[in-house]
Amino acid sequence: LSGRYRKRTLVVCVLWFCGYFVNYGISSWLPTIYGARFHLDLSDALLYSTVTSCAGFLGCLVVALTVDRIGRRHTVTWCLGGAALCLLLLGLFAGGSASSVLIWTSLSAVFFFGANICLYLYTPELFPTRMRALGTSLGGAVNRLGVILGPIVVGAVYAGGALGTVFVTLAAVALVGAVTAGVAAEETS
Repeated sequence: LSGRYRKRTLVVCVLWFCGYFVNYGISSWLPTIYGARFHLDLSDALLYSTVTSCAGFLGCLVVALTVDRIGRRHTVTWCLGGAALCLLLLGLFAGGSASSVLIWTSLSAVFFFGANICLYLYTPELFPTRMRALGTSLGGAVNRLGVILGPIVVGAVYAGGALGTVFVTLAAVALVGAVTAGVAAEETS
């Protein structure tokens, strides 16, 4: 946490936190939202949630095929920015039906899964071999905070009955990640 590695470590921690806060905030609550808000039966709610995750897998493939041309910093910035935009539009305009939630969460998953898969490549490249495991582990540890806090925050916001606010909150976290990557991340490619 000293010298030029302090900034890198802080940026990595913010990116991992934001990416996985959004990922698990959505993934853990979608079946409940589909069932409670839109009255889908359990199998349909799980199917809709699975479609969103499969869309995220598509994002991983796109990033895997393009990250070397686009660069790590741009990939994370644009992916988290795309996720933020999709979630914001969902939260403000499109949360009225299960199908609109399915479409917009699937689009956002393409982006946030893409950002998250890129972090596995990007993080180790920021640190020399002698400290690579430590730097990557710190990002992974903060990732776990996002994994824990994302569902808790979404649950607290959703308990108030404000579905749009859930997606706007997730959009705000994704935007923090996008701005952090765009302003403070170093390119390694």
